[in-house]
Amino acid sequence: MTELHFDQRINLLNQTNGFNKVNRLQICEWEDGNASLRVDLVPDHLNPLGLVHGGLYATMLDVALAMSGSFSPAPDNLLPGLTLSLTLQYLEPMRLKDGFALARAQRTGVGRSLFFAEGKVLARDGRIIATATGVFKPGRKTDS
Repeated sequence: MTELHFDQRINLLNQTNGFNKVNRLQICEWEDGNASLRVDLVPDHLNPLGLVHGGLYATMLDVALAMSGSFSPAPDNLLPGLTLSLTLQYLEPMRLKDGFALARAQRTGVGRSLFFAEGKVLARDGRIIATATGVFKPGRKTDS
């Protein structure tokens, strides 16, 4: 997927080297309270059984949920939250022929220093592949 986003910060994140790029995660949406990302499936995503590895769904949900409560309007940087707890449920398998997986997440609550989120991974045909809930700290710049 090579579509450009209207928010140039998202385009920059989608082109940045690192974990998301290695796993082919592409941010589709990131706004206050919601986030989505997509992965175009390739043979590297398969486990020895020929199914998409559950670790991909875990990664997608971890990233999308952490993003859902950490949006900052421009010109601030977009920084995903820090995962404190993540609970997943695997519901359906995916195969390479499914083409892509889509993770959608939404913030469900906020506290003084934490937020809560839930989300799901969907197949192209609308099947729910996996779901997750989690607890996160909002993203903030760290000292390098």
